[in-house]
Parts: sequence; C-alpha cells; structure tokens
Amino acid sequence: MENGQKTILELFDGRKIFNIPKYQRAYSWESRQLNDFINDVKNQSIDKEYFFGTILFQEKGREGNFEVIDIVDGQQRITTLIIFMKVLLDKLKKLGEDVAILEETYIQYRGEYKLRTLLHDNDLFKAHILEDSCSESVNVSTSSQKRLLNAKDFFKIQLEKYSLDVLEEFKIKIEKTRVLTYSVNNDAEATLIFETTNDRGKPLTSLEKIKSFLMYKIYLISDSPDTYLDVIQTRFSEIYRDYEAIEKYKYDEDSLMRYHFIAFEEWTTSKDRNEYDRHLWTVKNRINNLTVNHKNYTLGSEYIDKYSKELKETFFVFKSLIVDWHEPYLDDLFYLERLASFFPLLIKAYKLDASENKKQVRRVIKLLEIISFRVYGIRRRRNTTGQERLYKMAQTFSGDFEKLCNELKDLIGEYCSDREFIIKLQSSSFYEDVPSNEQNYLFWKYENYIRTREGSLAPKMRYRQYGRLSTEHIIPQNPRNMLTWMDNNFREQYLHSLGNLTLDTQIGNASKSNHDFAYKNARYYKTSPFKCQNELENFLNPNSGEWDINSIKERSNMIAKFALKYWDFRYI
Repeated sequence: MENGQKTILELFDGRKIFNIPKYQRAYSWESRQLNDFINDVKNQSIDKEYFFGTILFQEKGREGNFEVIDIVDGQQRITTLIIFMKVLLDKLKKLGEDVAILEETYIQYRGEYKLRTLLHDNDLFKAHILEDSCSESVNVSTSSQKRLLNAKDFFKIQLEKYSLDVLEEFKIKIEKTRVLTYSVNNDAEATLIFETTNDRGKPLTSLEKIKSFLMYKIYLISDSPDTYLDVIQTRFSEIYRDYEAIEKYKYDEDSLMRYHFIAFEEWTTSKDRNEYDRHLWTVKNRINNLTVNHKNYTLGSEYIDKYSKELKETFFVFKSLIVDWHEPYLDDLFYLERLASFFPLLIKAYKLDASENKKQVRRVIKLLEIISFRVYGIRRRRNTTGQERLYKMAQTFSGDFEKLCNELKDLIGEYCSDREFIIKLQSSSFYEDVPSNEQNYLFWKYENYIRTREGSLAPKMRYRQYGRLSTEHIIPQNPRNMLTWMDNNFREQYLHSLGNLTLDTQIGNASKSNHDFAYKNARYYKTSPFKCQNELENFLNPNSGEWDINSIKERSNMIAKFALKYWDFRYI
C-alpha cells in the first residue's frame, strides 16, 4: 500500500482485507465516541474536505488474490466506519438504491469480508454486524461484542431520522473524506511510529500506553527486536483477552496495573509521594534510566521482559480470582465492599499458593475478611488504616504463609482488640455507629450460625437470597404503644443496641411499621424465613412474658459472644 493522503473510497477500493492483529485491544468505542463520529459526518460541509486522521498499517503479504493489511493504529475508527457504512447501505437499499458495488467496497468482496476483528469477536462481527442474523439469537460473551452490537444499534437509530437525500449526502461525505496512511513492513518500524501517534476518538488507556512504550524501547535497544516484539505482543494479547472477562465486573485496568506494581515492583513512600500512585510514570522512568547508556541495554531488556511477563500473569491471576474461582470467603470480602487495600496481597498470595485447593490463600482471605469487618466495619477505623502495611506485606511476600498470617493477626490485634470489638458490639448506639452494610452482614452470619446449630435442617442463607437486606428494630423507634419502662434511659441505652435489632428485608421491615412486639411476633416473626426472627420469643422475660430490657441484654450478650468467636483471628 502506498503511503500518503487518499480518500476513504480509495482506501477501501480493491482487494484488501484489513485485519486487527492479536495484540490490539478489542473494540472499545462507546456512546461519546459514536456521537462524535455521527456529529462529524452531519456537520461536515459537502463542499469542503474532511480529514479522518492518520492510520498506521503493516503489510502482511497476500492471501490468495487478496492483500492482507494489519491495522496498527486506527482500528477503532476503521471498525466504526465499517459498521456505519453497513447500516447506511442497508438503509439506502431499503429506500430503493442500488448499493451492490458499495457493499463490495466496504463490506464483502467475492466472499471475503473487508475487516477481520479479533478472533473471539470475529464470528459475532460477521454474523450480526456485517450480516443480519436475528439479534435475539446472539450470544454476547465479551464487553467488546456488546459494544459492537451497541454501535450498530446506535447508527440504526440515528440514520432512521434522515431522508434519502441526506443519507446520500452522508455517503458522499464519507467517500470524499481524506485519510493519511502510513504503511510499514515490520513490527519494529510499526512500533517506532505507533509510540508517537494516538488514536483519535478515545485516548490511549494505561495498558495501551505501557504496551507501546515497552515495544518502542525494545525497538531502540535491541539489535534484533522482532523476536522481543512478538513476545510482548503475544503477552498483551493475553492481557486484553483476560481483561475482557474482568471488565464486566467493573474493575478498571489502571487499578489492576497499580495492584501489580504494589505487589511485584520495588517502591518507596514519602510524605509527599507514593510511587505506587504514579506507577505508570515510575515504570517508564526506570526503563528510561536503564536505556540511557548502551552498557545497560541488557538490563533494560531484562526488566521489560520481566515486567511484561509478570503483568500478563497478574491479569490472569486476577481473572482467576474474580471470574473463575468460586470461593465463599472471597464472596464475603466482596459483600463488605473494601477491596482496594487487599487486592495486591490477594493477587500475590493466590499466585504463590501451591497448596491443594488453595488452602493457604483461603487463610489469608479469612484474615482479610476479619480486618474488613472488625477493624473497618465495627471498630470504624478509616479504610486506609494499615493500608501501607498491607501493601508492604504484598511487596515482600515470597511464599511464607505462616509469617504472612502472623503479620495479619498482629494488624488485627493492634487496630481492633477483643476488648474494643466487644465494646463496639455492645454499644448503646450500635445502630447509629455501625454502617448498615456491616449490620446486615453481622446478622446474616448470625442467621447462618443459627441454621447450622445442632438440630437445625435449614440450608444456609445466601447473602441476597431474600432481596435487599435491612436492620429491623424489634421495639420500634417510635412505638405505637409506649410502656412505662420505655423512658429516656431505655431510648439512650437499649433502643439502638445490638439486642434490639434483627435481620429483615427492606420490604418486610416497612410492613412491620411501628407495631409492638406481640403483634409483630404473631404476624411476622414466628413465620419469618429468618431463623433469627423465629428465635426472638426464646428471649421473652420468663416472668412477664414480654420483650423487655432483660430480653435485649440477654440477646445482645449472645450475639456478641457469637461474633467474638466467629471473627476470632488467633486460630486461623
């Protein structure tokens, strides 16, 4: 392919197959970029030239009668353009236009599609984007596949608004749009150019930035860079594939790269700066320092090789943890919603645990759950308390799980001793002091404790089995029937204490309103699916048969005793 400026029509005309190489990330354009694209087309004057940007290609040779061309930079734009042209041509065809030649130019020529996406998206792209298979039958397995389908649906909705004349203008505008192409013959040359370019429409992500930087540096310091480049490209291909599975769980790649840096790189902290908060800059700076002098080129190559290899392993481990490993202890950590401080250590521990069924990393997870619940939840320490110690544990951990577990136990004892734990549990303001999620979590664990006691045949309750959870006041905050002992002392000392609270659903809590105990027990508690509600009548005052202060004290002591035993860190 000749370098230089040409129109979109000239770019696509002929027997070319554009291919997205394996090391590229999958399709990532979303509503903002698609809106920019359609607005550019609408606002472009038909009498003036419009510039589509620079596209970087790598020629890969011939495949039969076709020239195969890798898209090194610009694949998001090319993919979006082809989706747009498919929808536009379909619309023109419905309005009676002959678009057969244009379909051969932009969509499919003599049985060969003009664009091949990444392997795991290509079948869907052909069947549901370039062809018109029934959308109800589509099996979407990646975020990029969903974005491809969304892009087609977006353009369908947009183009439905316009008349035939306007759609014809759109076609003319696209075909007259100019693009600057640069074609290279090898990975090394492509790397050199790509590092100085950027993809229009969506800024390069951290992964794309570090990938291009590593390839660029290898190109500069290696006498024969092609082998190294192929290794890095293959590794990032695997990273992107794993991230596709991770992304749907709402974890961003920059956080993952930060976790990796904390766990596997040397770093320091100071009053003004933590190197792990500038992980991308720090890695680049280290590589730059190693490649200033040619005497250190070997060290630079070794660092790049080690970093890219371990980064690939981190994304694989994270995918294993989040997507593939169905571990109840890990689920508990997710329910408590404080994972940022724990992920570097989790990644490192999971990677280095060679025990059967990951027995050792399960110990670590349980201790982290205790930290999350006892230290951050009940003791109400700030979520960053002990964070740097946890990060240092991740950085220095090399497989000694006994030492690691002892360090975690020390942290728990220091920031939430048994005495502090009990005081917080039995506080008269427990309901007001402890976040609702921790209250629900505590009572959920207590519920399952009751279900597993001797003689109980009830299966364990899943965390959201009955919908959104809530904390129910057994004696209401504003009771309909005020008894004589419900004075100011009761309100200050017992109303919001642990013993006067129980697990409920949000709907169930609302339905109980502010009725007294006898009414709620007869109508709700006795028949509730929650065992912790069924058992309340066991705490009635034996003399009066009422739920009173003694009932609250007794129940509070029992739940606190359960909690102290369940979240005891010493024997883990």
